[in-house]
Amino acid sequence: MNSIKKNIQDTYTKEYLALNKRNDSRQLMDFRDASLNLNTIHTADGSAAVKIGNTAVICGIKAELGVPKSETPDIGYLLVNVELPSLCSKKIRPGIPCDEAMQITSFLNEVCNNCKILDLQQLCISVDKLVWVLSCDIYCLNYDGSVLDACLIALLSALQTVKIPEVKYDKETEETNVIENYISLKINSLPVSSTFGVFNEKYILADPTEEEEQLCVSKFTVVTNGSLLFSLHKPGGEFIKDGQIQNCIRQAQNRTKTIHKLIKSAQ
Repeated sequence: MNSIKKNIQDTYTKEYLALNKRNDSRQLMDFRDASLNLNTIHTADGSAAVKIGNTAVICGIKAELGVPKSETPDIGYLLVNVELPSLCSKKIRPGIPCDEAMQITSFLNEVCNNCKILDLQQLCISVDKLVWVLSCDIYCLNYDGSVLDACLIALLSALQTVKIPEVKYDKETEETNVIENYISLKINSLPVSSTFGVFNEKYILADPTEEEEQLCVSKFTVVTNGSLLFSLHKPGGEFIKDGQIQNCIRQAQNRTKTIHKLIKSAQ
C-alpha cells in the first residue's frame, strides 16, 4: 500500500508540483475561495454555513441557562462540538467514533480559550447562581480537506449572530424573568486557522484538498488574527524547515485578512 502511495506521489510531483501547480489549477500556496452565509438555521440562536472549495460545514448555537462552575462562579460556558458524519466522506465509517472529529473539537475549544474569543463574564447573569451556556454544534456536510479551517470560520461567524435576551434573577426567590431585550455578544478576537499539507521536504501545499491530504506525509495549522500568532499546531510527521514555516505564517496572515473581510461583508 505504501509503494502505491509513493508511486502516486511521484506522479503528482512530476506532473504538477514541479510546475508549481496542482490538479485544480492552483499554485502551491493558493487557498481556495471561501463563501459564508449567516443565520442559516432558524431554530438556532446563532448559525452560519461555510464553504471552502467543496468542503462545507454548518454551525448552530443554542443559548441555555445553567449553573456556573464553583471555581468560576462569574463566567458562562462556551462548548464546541464537531461532528464528521459518514455521509460527508467515504473515509468515515458509520457507527465508529471519528478520531479526527474529536481532534478538531479539542483544538477548537483550545483556540476559544487561548485566544479569548469571548469575554465569558458577559454570559454571567448572577454570580454563583445563573449563567448562559452556549452550545456550539458544527457539522461537516462535505469533506474535501481543510475541515478545521472551515469549522473555525463557521464558529466565529455564528457567534457574531447570537443575541441573548436580558435576564433578571431574584436571589431571594430564585425566580428568573426573561426580558425581550436582546443583546449581541461582544467578540474580542477573530483568530483564523490555515492548514498546510507537507508533501515532502521540498513541497508544502496551502489548503489541501482531501486527495492531497491523503498524499501528504503530514499537516500543520497556523492560527493567527493577522498580526498575532496564536498557535502553530503540527501533530507529528515530517520535519519542516524554519524558512518554510515562516513562509506559511506569512501566507496565513494574508489569508486571515481575506477571511476577516468575508465575515464583515456577510454581516
